[in-house]
Amino acid sequence: MNRILQLLYSILKLVSLPLFNFLLLFSGVKFYGKENWGTFISISIWIYFLAFIAKWSGQNYLIKELSKNTSNYLSIFYSNLIERSTLLLPSLTFFAFFSKAISLYSIILLILIFIYNSFEILVVYKQKLELQFTSEIIGITIILSGFYLIPNFELPSILLLFCFSFLIKNLILFFCIKPNLKNVSLNFSIKNLIKTFPFFLIGFSGWLASKCDIYLVNYFFTKKELSEYQILMNCFIILQSIPAYLVLPINKHLFRLPENSISKIKSKILLFTIPITSIATIIIWIFLKKSLQIEFSKLIYLFAALSTIPTFLYTIDILQFYRKEKEKFVMLYSFISIILNFAIALILIPYLRILGIVISVCISQWLYLFLILRENKNEKHY
Repeated sequence: MNRILQLLYSILKLVSLPLFNFLLLFSGVKFYGKENWGTFISISIWIYFLAFIAKWSGQNYLIKELSKNTSNYLSIFYSNLIERSTLLLPSLTFFAFFSKAISLYSIILLILIFIYNSFEILVVYKQKLELQFTSEIIGITIILSGFYLIPNFELPSILLLFCFSFLIKNLILFFCIKPNLKNVSLNFSIKNLIKTFPFFLIGFSGWLASKCDIYLVNYFFTKKELSEYQILMNCFIILQSIPAYLVLPINKHLFRLPENSISKIKSKILLFTIPITSIATIIIWIFLKKSLQIEFSKLIYLFAALSTIPTFLYTIDILQFYRKEKEKFVMLYSFISIILNFAIALILIPYLRILGIVISVCISQWLYLFLILRENKNEKHY
């Protein structure tokens, strides 16, 4: 029964994150308008970028280290926390681009996100997934309630609202996990960051592949276009996450299954790909048009839909690569697709605007699929 509950909370976590992100985007635009919320997005993407950098080696590596030293796991956790905190120093450059108040609140928010991301490691290590899900519910409730209390858009007030939300989430995790500082011996070194750099690159390649288009839109287009584009792509990110939900119940069995069984699973997923993508795209189009008066051309929706199809086709192969410790191929192909995405977008933006960005995302996704399938085919020949 406990395993079933852990699986349930794992699914809830996977489902809730993109849904909560979309809910925040939707509510922000609804309350404050596309232009104003685009102003918040333009600074928040840099806050979350630095938060991701400071996460560094990622969850899987550190949990493995904690598991090898169960009697001294908090010493490892706090030492790693201090090592990674040095990666927050670039946030001081905020003062060169924003006002003192905005910069200060942004740095405070960054630190709170950094702490929350760090606590997530202990949540997974102690298998208290329900705790994190509860904190996420409370956090988003605080933010949505704050929107009602702050009727007029003021960027400092919105940043402070997010700070308060993350502060409460951190306090919930701290008092429930109780990471006691007694008998903790700190042993940290910058060399550990250098040693774990390859693990960072693996995570960074995937993160950059899914985010680089947002930074291009932020640079080339208006705040209104930025908020509209992010809402559109967030909808399709939710659609892209469907294969992960379908595979999650059998994830741990994939490595032991024979090749013909895996092929059958792939075939079943492929069977549902076009119907799911088509129906979801129509729903997204109607929803955005009716609820937020966001209107994109049919070509933009077409290429956005086409960009989601590869995810259905390569999800199982990616999981197989990870289980066979072939992460370097996933990282390499991610960087190749990122470079292609970036190059095509820069060529097409002057002529096609937002459509150029969506086409570049689509092409890079299909190239990524091609590279993964080619590697999979080459592996079978050996």
